[in-house]
Amino acid sequence: MDETLEKLPGEDEIKTIIKKHIRQECDICGEVAHYKHTYLLPNARRNPASRAYGRDDCSWSEDACRFVCKEHKDDMTPPREDLSWCSTFPASKGFAHMFLEWVDWEIK
Repeated sequence: MDETLEKLPGEDEIKTIIKKHIRQECDICGEVAHYKHTYLLPNARRNPASRAYGRDDCSWSEDACRFVCKEHKDDMTPPREDLSWCSTFPASKGFAHMFLEWVDWEIK
């Protein structure tokens, strides 16, 4: 049998990660997103494959979403043919969290 190492390569290394909140981009042109369109599967309330399954109020549910800028606000084309538009949320104070995602930045 092979000899084992007392210390493994990379053992005790420290990696520092910084997380940065960045704003979503428009799925069409890449500009800053100002609206989030949400979409649901057909028959969402009775469809077990949908996140709106069994819910009374499905306006907060989404099976898919698209982020768009002010210029593309009215483009509600679903990301897939089997989806239908559900809701649109603006990038306002009450919905700001919907437009941000954490990105890891590694410090070397």
